[in-house]
Amino acid sequence: MKYKHINAMLHNFGHFFISSMNYVDDEYIIDVLTELAFQVPGHELEINFSTGHISPSGEYPVRLYKSIGYWKEWLPKHMEHHRINPSALSEVHLRFRLVRDGREVIVATSDDRGKNHKVFVHG
Repeated sequence: MKYKHINAMLHNFGHFFISSMNYVDDEYIIDVLTELAFQVPGHELEINFSTGHISPSGEYPVRLYKSIGYWKEWLPKHMEHHRINPSALSEVHLRFRLVRDGREVIVATSDDRGKNHKVFVHG
């Protein structure tokens, strides 16, 4: 288990999720997230990849749930690729927020030592 690899793993995961690699049903998920963020209070969405839950609660496009499902399934493999034991991490969250000069993406988790990890992803 390589705890020092957690931040790099989170960064890569978040970057992949908001990149043009995440294309479902003829639409880029980053475009879906941006459109949805304009419609919610605070212009912020949070995705829990451990449960597949999106906050705030509401009606979201099927393509977003499909994408979350794909990435949720891939996450343990991605962790292992970084030599991280998936059971050593609590829930992995991605926070997507529209800010004045663009977008802010934060991916966070806690490890089994109680240490919190948070990385910013620019996309």
